[in-house]
Formats: sequence, structure tokens, C-alpha cells
Amino acid sequence: MKTKLFSCILIFICIIFYGIFIEPTLIKTKQISFSNNNVNSNKAFNIIQISDTHFNDKEDVERFGRIVKKINHMQPDFIVFTGDLISDIRKFSYQKEVIQLLKELTPKIGKLAIYGNHDHGGYFTEQYEKLLKESHFTLLKNEEKTYFVHSQKISFIGLDDYMLGNKQYNKILERIQKNTYTIVLAHEPDIANMTKNYPINLQLSGHSHGGQIYFPFYQSFFMPPYAKKYNRGSYTLSTKYNSHLVVSNGIGTTKFPIRILTPPEIISIEIKGQIKKT
Repeated sequence: MKTKLFSCILIFICIIFYGIFIEPTLIKTKQISFSNNNVNSNKAFNIIQISDTHFNDKEDVERFGRIVKKINHMQPDFIVFTGDLISDIRKFSYQKEVIQLLKELTPKIGKLAIYGNHDHGGYFTEQYEKLLKESHFTLLKNEEKTYFVHSQKISFIGLDDYMLGNKQYNKILERIQKNTYTIVLAHEPDIANMTKNYPINLQLSGHSHGGQIYFPFYQSFFMPPYAKKYNRGSYTLSTKYNSHLVVSNGIGTTKFPIRILTPPEIISIEIKGQIKKT
């Protein structure tokens, strides 16, 4: 009996050690591909999504430096950040270092960002906007940015944070352009319950951290509000619009500095055209 108890305690300690000191440093790159008839059939473009960095200390900043090098090596067309940059701006002393690293991200075409709930919290709203501007990011707050890629219109719609921002989304969503591949950036993934009713093609979200502690067939008790239905991986939202949702595990942690079976991730998304049947 004592041997079994000792073994259980040892296993528990090993799991906690792994979750605190090992898995949070194991940055994975997830490859996803979608096809759509709003994209030229012989062309493709790619997007790198990063989310929920939750910078807390110098170690987080140094780790992100390695992530920046990894992303630039992939040479993406776009880089998008889907919110929650710094956990608590009032306790963070490395803003200049973060700005420099964000500046060093060099996609071929553009880099865009939105607000997360932590980006509005702690009186950070204006500072976050200034920080991203200095980092050469386009911050979208219920706004749209359109690019022409291979003579094809690609549109990014950035929604303000659902929990602490301006939730008046209908005005921008009702203006979605025709014959355009439309990507919605929304921090909280469960906003997809609304966006799936509009002719979007892709929604990119974060917020959930994948639950941080995940066991198959078990709903993590760490899932935050508005990440209950959609919280990790990719989903089909609408067959009518051929729309999908991607939810990032993010890079940092919050509340508890632990990850188990939810490694931090960079998401690389390829968007290619559908070959029309003859």
C-alpha cells in the first residue's frame, strides 16, 4: 500500500514538474491548410498566427526572441496577433524589449493585431495601441484592412475584445466585401456563434490557451468565459460559406504557470484556391 502511494506521489510530482518547467518551453508549429474559391486556384498565401504571449518576466521575453527567429525563417505573407500581449502592464518592466522583438517580425506583406481582454485591463488600452504602433503592427478595432495578393482581395476584419471592448460588431460584419477572402480576428473564440452567420471564410482566435491542462475526453476546468464551445484546434463553422475557425493554444500562461498536453504553439496557415471541376 505504501509503495503504491509513494509511486502515485512521485508520478504526480513528475507531472507537475513537466507541466511547469518543460512543456511551457516546447514551442510547437502547427500546420493547417484551407482551400476556398475566393482565392485564385493556382495561387496561395500563408499566415502565421501567434496569440496570448502573456509576458510576465525577462524569461518570457527571451523565449519570445527565439520564436521571432523561428517565424521569420518561415517567411510568411502575414503575421497576426490575436490578443493578450502582457499579463499585467503595471508589473511589467520590459516594454522596450518587447517592442524591439515585435519590430523584428518581418512578414512579406503585413502584420496585424487585435485587443484581448488583458490588453484592455490594467489601464493598458492606450499603451497597447502605442506599443503596437511602434512595433509596426496594424491594430484593428472593429476595423477592416484589405490587401491585394496575387491580384486577389484578402480582407482582415479585427474585432475589439468581447469582454472589455466595444462589442458593436454588426456594422463592420454587415459590410463584408464580395469576391474577397475574409478573415476575422477575434480574441474570444465563442464569438464564432455570431460570426458564422456572416459570409466570412476564416476566424482566428486565442484566449483559451487550450485549457492549459488538457485530458482527452475531459473538458478542462481552466477554460475561460467565451471559450467553452470552441477552445482548441480547428472547426468548420459553415458549409454554406465554407468558413472555418482556428483556436490557438497561445504561447504564455495565465493564473497558473503550467501546461499539460497543451503545448504553446505557432500556427502556420496556408490558404489556397480550389481547383474548379470541369
